Amino acid sequence: MQFFKDNTNFDFMGKRGAFGLLSGIAVATSIILTFVIGPKFGIDFMGGTEIQVRFDNQVDPGAVRATLKDLGFPTAEVVSIGTDAKSYLIRLQSVSPISDAQSASAKKVFENALKDTQIKRFEFSPGGDKLTLRLTKETPISVVEKAAKDAGLDVAAALDVTIEKEAESREGEDAKVETAKKCESVTCTWPYQDLFVFEISLKGVSDRIMDGIRATSFGKNAEKQRSEWVGPKVGRQLREAGIWSIVYALLFIMIYIAVRFDLRFAPGAVVALIHDVFITVGIFTVARVEFTLATVAALLTIVGYSLNDTIVVFDRIRENMAKMKERKLASVINISINQTLSRTILTSLTTLFTVVALLTIGWNTNVRDFAFALLIGIIVGTYSSIFIASPIVVWLDSRFFKKNE
Repeated sequence: MQFFKDNTNFDFMGKRGAFGLLSGIAVATSIILTFVIGPKFGIDFMGGTEIQVRFDNQVDPGAVRATLKDLGFPTAEVVSIGTDAKSYLIRLQSVSPISDAQSASAKKVFENALKDTQIKRFEFSPGGDKLTLRLTKETPISVVEKAAKDAGLDVAAALDVTIEKEAESREGEDAKVETAKKCESVTCTWPYQDLFVFEISLKGVSDRIMDGIRATSFGKNAEKQRSEWVGPKVGRQLREAGIWSIVYALLFIMIYIAVRFDLRFAPGAVVALIHDVFITVGIFTVARVEFTLATVAALLTIVGYSLNDTIVVFDRIRENMAKMKERKLASVINISINQTLSRTILTSLTTLFTVVALLTIGWNTNVRDFAFALLIGIIVGTYSSIFIASPIVVWLDSRFFKKNE
C-alpha cells in the first residue's frame, strides 16, 4: 500500500529553513513554559500517597473531596476510574501523618514513661505507620503501648498474638542465632544484640483516610483496593534517575549511529530526538499531565520510535549516496525522503490507530497518560525524522565536511 507514488518530488530540503525556524520556536516555547508554569510531577517524583477506593454504590466525587477536606487534606486529588462512578483514585502530597513536632513531642512522652530504661533508638517509618524503639532493658509491651497512647499516637487495629522464630545475624559474628519475635496487640518485640526492639503499628495516611470515608453514609463498606506511598527523598532520586535514563539513551544512540552510518548522521538524529522530547514535555506541562515513571517510559518509547523512522531515512540516504555520487547531498536526501515517504506515513498511521484505541479505552485508567505521550511523540517524531534530522546532516556536511550542496 502506498500513499504517494514512487516518483514524488517534494522539495523537503528547500523548505528546511522555514521548518527549522518553526521547530526552534516550538522547542523554545516548550522550554519557557516548562520553567514558567512548571511540570506537574506525580507522587513517583514528588512523593505522596495514592489510594484506590471502591464503593458499593455510585458516589459523587465532590462528596469524596469534601470528606478529605474535613480530614485535613484540602488539596487531595480525586480521579474517577472506570465509568460506573464507584472506583476512585485519591492522590495526596502527604506521606506521613507524623510531623517533626509530633515526633519530638512523642519522644519526650516515651522518655518520661520509660525512665527505667534508656531509649537507644526512636524512629518513625517514612510512611508514619510504624514506630521503632530500641531499649536497653526488657519492658512489658503494655507499658510501651500505654506510652504510645499517652503520646496521642493513632494506634492501628490489634494483631493476632503470634510467636515466631527468626534467624538473625549479629554484627561481627558469622554464626546465626535464633531470636523469638513476640507480637501482642499492635506491638512486636524481639531481642537484638544487647537491646530490646519494639515495633508499634500505627495508622498511616491511607488508614486514616479509609476510617474517615467509612464513617460517612456513602462509604460504610468502602474497600481499599491498593495504596502506595513514595517519600520525598525517594521521589527526588527517581526524578533524577528518569532524567539520566533519557540522557544516557541519547548518548548511546549518538555513538551507535556514528559507528553504524557516519559521523555526520549522529548529531542530526540526536537533535531530532531532543526536539521530540522537549515538545512532548512542553505539551504535558501545558495540559497539566502528570510526570510519572510511566511518563518516562513513554518518553523513552518515543525516542525509540522516532529513531526507527530516522534510521530508515538515513539508510536510504546512505544507499543513494553510493549510487548518486555526482549529485549534491541535499538532492540525494530529497530523493531518499521521497522514496521512503509512503512507508513513513503508513507506519505512523498504523501506530497512531493503535495508540488512539489505547487512549480511548484507557481514558479513565493509568494508561491514559502513557498513551497520550505516545500520541504526541509519534506525530512529532515522524515530523522530526523528515524536517529536523536530515537537514542537520546537510548543514553539518556543508559546514564541517567541506562539501557543497
